[in-house]
Amino acid sequence: MFSYSSRLSSQSLQGRLARTGGLLATVLLALSAAPALAAGATCQGQTLAQPFTAWGDLNYYTLAPGGNFVNPVGAGWKLSGGAQIVQTTQPNGTVGPVLDLPSHAQAISAPVCVTLEYQTARVFVRNVKGTAGVSVGLAYTGTSTMGNPQHTGTVYGKSSSWNPSEPFNVDPQIAGPNEGTREVRFVFVAGGCRSDFQLYDLYVDPRMR
Repeated sequence: MFSYSSRLSSQSLQGRLARTGGLLATVLLALSAAPALAAGATCQGQTLAQPFTAWGDLNYYTLAPGGNFVNPVGAGWKLSGGAQIVQTTQPNGTVGPVLDLPSHAQAISAPVCVTLEYQTARVFVRNVKGTAGVSVGLAYTGTSTMGNPQHTGTVYGKSSSWNPSEPFNVDPQIAGPNEGTREVRFVFVAGGCRSDFQLYDLYVDPRMR
């Protein structure tokens, strides 16, 4: 489906109201405390979390389908060139599945619903061998990027320990300037020679506030 070249390197009445007022107040309080999606965003069914608070990022994110790599292929991911799921230590210290990408291996995510509000994404990354990092491309359904993903950045591990990548752009305007949902696939390609990198928990930021 995709041709991702090596130049890439290698997201409310008085009797009854009096009796229900307390409940209504409780509901309103809960709603006011919950994060609100910025105006215009319409993706449904996405669960929110704050996975990067330990690194000073208090933003709300939604996990991409299959983004925890428990069953990525079943969720719609495509792995090639040696990309595989391995069992190893995850960022929280437990042992579980992560995505392993040796040099030039490629992983294409399942489609992710985004809108114009979804501007960035992050993923946990670490270096097993080498420091070249993993290039990230964007492939939007119904656009030319489906055949030639648009390079949006490179994610780097700082060491053999896990760290969150710097946020990388989702560029939803690639699929047009009008508000509404669109689908993007993230294309990861490992760089370097005789290198190996691992990714875990791909999250996109729906601009929650």
